[in-house]
Amino acid sequence: MPKNYLNIKGQSRSEYLKNFKRVDDIVAKTKVEDEQNKLASKQAKLIKDEYKAINRAMVAKEKGHMNIFDVFFKRAYELGSVKKQEYRAYQLSKLLDFE
Repeated sequence: MPKNYLNIKGQSRSEYLKNFKRVDDIVAKTKVEDEQNKLASKQAKLIKDEYKAINRAMVAKEKGHMNIFDVFFKRAYELGSVKKQEYRAYQLSKLLDFE
């Protein structure tokens, strides 16, 4: 069972679990990060449900695919499930992370 299963918002269990398949499909289709981002962007544009976008972002983060997380997190922001201040804070943290 996924680690963040108890944090599901706005989706049924079966819909939530599909997010894992979608993220795995993106990674399986290509190992090149730019191509993964393109596939994730294509999927993200089709999402109209703010909960689906944030849940998919969190699944990507849990699986360690931060590039895919970025795409779905931005979509969640666009749909309103992420507040402007949270999105700005995340973007700033990426800019200030010099690892």
